[in-house]
Amino acid sequence: MSEKNQKQAIDQDLFNHLVQLASLDLSQEEAEYLRAELNNQLKVIYELEAIPLGDETEITTHGVPYTPHITPDVRDDHWQACPNPEDILAQAPKIKDRYVVVPDIPHTDLD
Repeated sequence: MSEKNQKQAIDQDLFNHLVQLASLDLSQEEAEYLRAELNNQLKVIYELEAIPLGDETEITTHGVPYTPHITPDVRDDHWQACPNPEDILAQAPKIKDRYVVVPDIPHTDLD
């Protein structure tokens, strides 16, 4: 990475702050891996930013221009009953009144 990119890399303090904001519970190994992957992604972004583009290149949010003549029509949404709900429910570890029961997801309120 260049010196400019080194300054903008995700350092340990910023990473710890992001982990706290996301309420992630990571092992040391997971944290090191994730921080390295995020910095690898930033490196690629910096490399893409370095590609010279002419003034005639329009800013876009997508690489493919979806013009009206190539954009497919929105399909109609039709509800269809599941033909085998009992087979699907039989695969769930816990059922109550024909609903799949999932464990509570613990959370903490942010200040």
